[in-house]
Amino acid sequence: MGLPIFKPLRQRIATRLWACFGLLLALPLLLGALTAVHLHQAQTPLAPGSAELLLLVVLCGVAVAGGALLGLLVARGVLQPLDRAKASAQAIAAGNYAHRIATRGRDELNQLFGAMNSLVDAVEDRQRQLLDMAHTDALTRLALRSRFTAAVDELLARDPAAPVALLCLDVDRLKMVNNVLGFEAGDSLLCGLAQRLVQLRAAGSLCGRLAGGTFVLLLPLAELDDWRTSISQLHAMLNRKHEWQGQTLDLNVSIGVALSPAHGRNAETLVQRAEQAMFEAKRLRTDVTLYDPKLEADRLSHLSLLSELETAIAQGQLRQMLQPKLRLRDDRITGAEALVRWQHPQRGWLPPSEFVPFAESTGRIRQVTQWMLEQAIETLAAWQAEGRELMIAVNISTLDLQDGLLPARIEALLQRAAVPAHLLQLELTETGLMASTQDPIHVMHSLHRLGVRLAIDDFGTGQSSLAYLQRLPVHELKIDRSFVDGVDRDPKRQELLGSIIMLGHGLGLEVTAEGVETEAELAALRRLGCDMVQGYLIAKPVDAALFAGIGEAAALLEPA
Repeated sequence: MGLPIFKPLRQRIATRLWACFGLLLALPLLLGALTAVHLHQAQTPLAPGSAELLLLVVLCGVAVAGGALLGLLVARGVLQPLDRAKASAQAIAAGNYAHRIATRGRDELNQLFGAMNSLVDAVEDRQRQLLDMAHTDALTRLALRSRFTAAVDELLARDPAAPVALLCLDVDRLKMVNNVLGFEAGDSLLCGLAQRLVQLRAAGSLCGRLAGGTFVLLLPLAELDDWRTSISQLHAMLNRKHEWQGQTLDLNVSIGVALSPAHGRNAETLVQRAEQAMFEAKRLRTDVTLYDPKLEADRLSHLSLLSELETAIAQGQLRQMLQPKLRLRDDRITGAEALVRWQHPQRGWLPPSEFVPFAESTGRIRQVTQWMLEQAIETLAAWQAEGRELMIAVNISTLDLQDGLLPARIEALLQRAAVPAHLLQLELTETGLMASTQDPIHVMHSLHRLGVRLAIDDFGTGQSSLAYLQRLPVHELKIDRSFVDGVDRDPKRQELLGSIIMLGHGLGLEVTAEGVETEAELAALRRLGCDMVQGYLIAKPVDAALFAGIGEAAALLEPA
């Protein structure tokens, strides 16, 4: 009752009711008084059945009935509008904000109803704003997944046979931009892409943002076979330079494509399949990839493997394999890279590519990493007991670097086995560092202080900047095998490889070349000043027992 309108309303209702009750009481009393006066003047009692007595009874009845009728009318005048207001309030409470209380007149009660209607207008407007915020990306103002899929379903329902392409686009190297230039630069890049999508979309197309640097676009096609031409043109127009505070940023996207009706007839299916194709495009490092039903079969197979991974670790189905690393200045084996294999009871030997990428996507890679660390440190302890001062490198995921307890766990394993920290090296892929959702540098510094060596694996594939590389506390660069293949025959590749080696040496790092398979490649790497090599020319990956047969002196084996 704190609203000002309630006070006059209460007074008005009270006045009407008291007037009604007063009239009910006053009429019989008035008639009684008139009768008393009449008797006093007549000084004779009213005889039963007399006209005077009958008139008196009738008048009293009329007075009572009139008072009751008046009270009923007054009550109805108050209660009926309140009943209407109650029904409207219940409808509004149920979410029907279009419902309003009917107003009739300008009295206090109708003024109250008008105020309630204004309140509902404000609530409805606020609800509309909240819904818009829930379904619209605050940064780019594009539709979020829920609104985008609803709009796609509505469009597909109008003409289910119409050919359309649903594109899933992901910004390449967004993490690098955020790490080097800050999130403001990354946000500017995302807004720039969103503006281009809005400007380039054709009539009938829809666009939205899923999360991070991932966008979706529904593109109408004249013919289903036209998708490649249309998307290639779109890709070329999207991959343009982006200006931010006087700096020029490369804007590149990887695109996955799902077609309707060929790959699905509803929005959620098309989005999922376009996402799968986009992940495949990133894995293959291609600009555009079309969804293939085989991707679904592979995904189900990998999901099945992931469900068995914990059992595989517990039952000893994983195997540690070691591939030697050869130091070129004295042709000595200085250590090995530890690689994991899975001896599956039904599927046989499985390479890391069959389960590691998918274990990374679910977080189960941490279990594999822990097992690999335990095995590597156990092997190092055995070598120490034999008087062999060799190093083992273990691949770890960027998910592992998001675990602040990783350095403490490694330190405990090393202390328990009495193994010096410098004999353990951790390798992180350049692409993984660029794609990491969190900055891993603080964990890397903790590992560096512990004495563990760090290496950047597959260098040259992630397009990290020199500024970012200088921030990393690493000891070694490992050049991806794609740069090594055919280096003896390609002068341009020799020049590129020589530049990478000079860059590494300029930063005070050792440089290792992976995937060396021919004597000619080895000779070219020697001339270019590479520090270490590994590959099938040196040795295939072998288990620890066979590795013991490879002496510290160089032992070049026949390539497979």
